[in-house]
Amino acid sequence: MQRLAFLFVIFIAGPTSALAFCSQPFGSVMLPSVPGTLYKPSAPYCLSGYKYSKTHTCADWEITRYQNEVDEYLEKLRDYANDAVQVANQAITFANAAKAYAKCESQNVIDELN
Repeated sequence: MQRLAFLFVIFIAGPTSALAFCSQPFGSVMLPSVPGTLYKPSAPYCLSGYKYSKTHTCADWEITRYQNEVDEYLEKLRDYANDAVQVANQAITFANAAKAYAKCESQNVIDELN
């Protein structure tokens, strides 16, 4: 009986044993959140004429607060750019895995025909 089971396994597995196992690519990519204009700081009113006159009526604390808001916004933009690069790298890795999978599967089909 064991011999019969062994022959059955060989018979079933025999024709496909030459085929390679192709692992399907997987992964999930979470797109980063865009800081957008919601977080973009607005210049205080006291700077409204600075563009033309190169003078302003702001107190030091207003300038400091605005500079801090600009720095925070720039940091959010930098974080977004870094996250976007990571997502792009993950997408490239997935694309390469998908390409390898397609090549492996196509080779299996060709090998079955031969």
